Amino acid sequence: MNEFTNSQPNPEAKAADPQAPTTPKPSSQSVPFETIYPAGAKEHMQSGARWFFWIAALSVINSIIIMFEGNWSFLAGLGITYFISGFGIALAKDIGNAANIIALVLDILVGAFFVFLGVFAGKGHTWAFIIGLVIYVLDGLIFLVFQDWLPLAFHVFVVYCLYRGLAANRTLKQYEAEEAARLTAPPAPVAF
Repeated sequence: MNEFTNSQPNPEAKAADPQAPTTPKPSSQSVPFETIYPAGAKEHMQSGARWFFWIAALSVINSIIIMFEGNWSFLAGLGITYFISGFGIALAKDIGNAANIIALVLDILVGAFFVFLGVFAGKGHTWAFIIGLVIYVLDGLIFLVFQDWLPLAFHVFVVYCLYRGLAANRTLKQYEAEEAARLTAPPAPVAF
């Protein structure tokens, strides 16, 4: 039997003939975009963004504890809210309870700002991560000045988590830009 009388296709002959029909390869465009992100990047970004919500909530809770003269607090709270609450307590001795209320309102505004950052960081806005990181690092300096080492150590841990979220967000942005460029590139010309 020779090549012309063989009823079964010869795979070697197909490989040698560039014009032989081939089965189309599946396109990456048929895969949903969400499923082709770099492994774990979206989860790390979301995890980093959630820290802004924890910071906000625990800072406001700390402020309420301080306002009621409690003697404990959460480590993840902001140093600035400690400062504002302490200032309110000191002023309350001179001008009354209105100072505590004003301090609590200011603390809630600070917490609301971190919620704002968390919402936008969760949506993948790099600027929210950067602003939040800078503010949280500066806030950690308050604990450094007062040599309060345990909250400072926790600030370092949270800064790491926020940075990891930022790095994952940047990876996603780079990947999205590369995918957009690949999908909008003109198809390669077909030679006949």
